[in-house]
Amino acid sequence: MCEYVSMTHRLLQWTGSPLVDVGIAAVCAMVGKNTPEELTLGDLDTAAKEMEEYYFSGLLGSYLTCVFMNSEYVQPGEGPKKIESRKNYAKRVLYAHRSEADRSAAGYRCVFSGLPATHLIHRGQMPMLTGEGVLNFYPSGTGALPISGPYLTALQALPMGGRRAEGKLLIAHSDSSVLTLALARLYVEDNRRLFALSSSGRLPGREGPDETLNREQAAWDAAKKKAKYPDAKSAASLVTADLMEVWDAKGLTLHGMGSPSITVYWLSSSGQGPSLEMYHLPSNLIRFLVLAGEPNTRPQWRRLVGRGWQSPTQDETGVAGVGAKKRRKVASRVTGGPGRSRNLVLADLFSIYESGFIDLRTAARFLRWHVLSELRGKIEHPGDCDWALTELFLREVFGMEPERIAAIRGFADRLAEHVKGRNDRRLFRDLVYAKRSSEVRNALTKAQRNEARENNQLLFGLDEYLQVFEAEDSVGRLEWGLTRDLISIRLVEQLQLAGFLNKEMLTEDEDSADTPALAS
Repeated sequence: MCEYVSMTHRLLQWTGSPLVDVGIAAVCAMVGKNTPEELTLGDLDTAAKEMEEYYFSGLLGSYLTCVFMNSEYVQPGEGPKKIESRKNYAKRVLYAHRSEADRSAAGYRCVFSGLPATHLIHRGQMPMLTGEGVLNFYPSGTGALPISGPYLTALQALPMGGRRAEGKLLIAHSDSSVLTLALARLYVEDNRRLFALSSSGRLPGREGPDETLNREQAAWDAAKKKAKYPDAKSAASLVTADLMEVWDAKGLTLHGMGSPSITVYWLSSSGQGPSLEMYHLPSNLIRFLVLAGEPNTRPQWRRLVGRGWQSPTQDETGVAGVGAKKRRKVASRVTGGPGRSRNLVLADLFSIYESGFIDLRTAARFLRWHVLSELRGKIEHPGDCDWALTELFLREVFGMEPERIAAIRGFADRLAEHVKGRNDRRLFRDLVYAKRSSEVRNALTKAQRNEARENNQLLFGLDEYLQVFEAEDSVGRLEWGLTRDLISIRLVEQLQLAGFLNKEMLTEDEDSADTPALAS
């Protein structure tokens, strides 16, 4: 055995490589350890034994093909020679932490640890590498990548720490090892659950979405006429929702964690079409998700996200002409959820950050469509017009200064008292459903005149109006439509709490047939 075997404290450590680190996290999850420093040779034996059972079962072929192309895991065949070949491969690769070093690796150092290399690997053992014998991209002009045994064993656990997602491998890697490990634990449990269904013959197939599968959809191999390893859908929605869940389940806090971010890798190492897509969840997005999950905003945020799940779809085959088959997508009876479908709320939240900066136009649209729920000319869910969630969004996403937020809230509160006290339902409707800035000004001017004439007092002052509609702060001057929407959110919330709202107030006049124009 090589020198590292007796150096338990150096057996494995985080490397900064997403593929290797997710593999290490998967091994930790499989044996119940919290850091790679805790892993022993016995732990690697345990993980390797579980992988050997799964990978050579023939049940994960559709998944492993996109991860370890042309490896022994996915080679067909039966008989004594094939059994012996698989045993040798398992001994050399899955149990690499105990195998003797290959002669071809002599003199090389592991690129991940700096330890003496024991193996030279290609895309059969690590996705996204080139084929065996290809000289490109490797140190010293070799035809493979040098690696030490424990890291090769950990790398084989990569599929366990990820998900099969739309025919590819999906993994999540964070600059916080705590988050990398937490997500890997969740996906190890998912894969164990799916393997148990596969091995017992209980996987649904061509039926499409099925209640048997909690966090994925069924897949069908038409050529072999049998169920394939299930597929998770909508990678970005899945990982974002999973992050929220593991954060709550583990009781994690931002204290001591710094400003973690997550990069999602969605890849295939298939020779027919290798691909790589990356989705970045920046630290400020994660911070918003964490704060939105705190007690004062959690019920509203979870209800909002819950409504965002689309219904899963499935293929329906019908006859179109003589002998011709037509396939179309139809809604499933199964409810949507992580891995089953896309979440519109999380997708729209994600789009605010996807350009590498905070897109304020997209953020304003998010508030308008999801928090205010201004759809088809009416406020559909007045209970979701929640100021606490809105204020959090303004502070964390827009970066709005607290004084500006307080000014808008105070202005809206004064209007709400006026609407309730004077039964001024017309003012409410004119403000909430106005299509032009002039309509908002006219409505406020009329209410100001009426208040002065009837009660000899002002509804608001000039400075207050300017601070709400015309002032600039760290995000500049807000366009009138967003300011109006923020006032509307607070108005609806306060009048709803006072029991003042009714169906008539939340529906536009019949002569206002068009949906309110989104402010640009």
